[in-house]
Amino acid sequence: MNPIPVLAFTAVVFLTAAPRFSQAQSENTPGAQPDNTIRVTLESAYEAWRKAMDSGDLQSWEDSTAFSRQIETRNRIVSQKLPFPQALFDDPVEAPALGGLISLGVLSTGDTATSTYFGKANFGDEPGVAISDNLLVLHFLREEGRWKFDNLRIVKIGNDGEILLQIRNSDLSFLRGIEFQPAPYLPPVPQPVESPAFVAEAWIDATGHEVKVTVNGHLTGTFSNIKATELVMGGLRRGSNQIKIESRLLPDAGVTGSPKVEVAIYAAEDPTGQAQRVYHFKPGATVPPLATESFVAQ
Repeated sequence: MNPIPVLAFTAVVFLTAAPRFSQAQSENTPGAQPDNTIRVTLESAYEAWRKAMDSGDLQSWEDSTAFSRQIETRNRIVSQKLPFPQALFDDPVEAPALGGLISLGVLSTGDTATSTYFGKANFGDEPGVAISDNLLVLHFLREEGRWKFDNLRIVKIGNDGEILLQIRNSDLSFLRGIEFQPAPYLPPVPQPVESPAFVAEAWIDATGHEVKVTVNGHLTGTFSNIKATELVMGGLRRGSNQIKIESRLLPDAGVTGSPKVEVAIYAAEDPTGQAQRVYHFKPGATVPPLATESFVAQ
């Protein structure tokens, strides 16, 4: 089983041209408004987090990172039987500095915020790979009156001349797109997990559906009209395990062919070893809205 990156602070989104923006605008986060008055505060919070990552300072990392993200990050590391916090700071991906990037604006709900930048965000030198211009979206949460860093995303624009022209003309209407919106509310804090007997990964086919997968009481993820793999938070116990699969048909998903749901769980006692399938859910044409089942890992 291949290790899953433990930081999980980088997500890549591929940005397309205007038609996607108009759809995203209708799904705008309620209450998100431009607020450049907090930009310096957000940048200071990000810089504190970045320095903590560069120096391997756990106390500073905890002080600058949103609490829900701290638990999620620790859970992701522990679920892979990796040492915490060593694995956190051993990740080869570097946090990019904001120097040289162009600030495009801040959106805030009051409790959540994003700050978006354009330029060559450097996640670490890779020989022979040129750094291209992209959009960097920093996410923040406000906890007890203080802004803390949550996560970041890279939005790739490729050779989209229309978007580049908008940026050059200071037309930032594309920031109304869903890719740049802050979270609608503060996320729940996940329950901490312990090192598992088995490291596990879920394989999900949610074609035409929204599928929520929970294993042993820990949320694996919610997947909308996508095929994906995801680390099972908390892994698996030796012996009996429980899985809950909640499915909802998406009538307007624009699926070519038939909607379907399929979920498989693969597990390995040794994270570097060969994983074996220990659970398979394939209901066929009639997908139940809720499936709760037990399965055995040994």
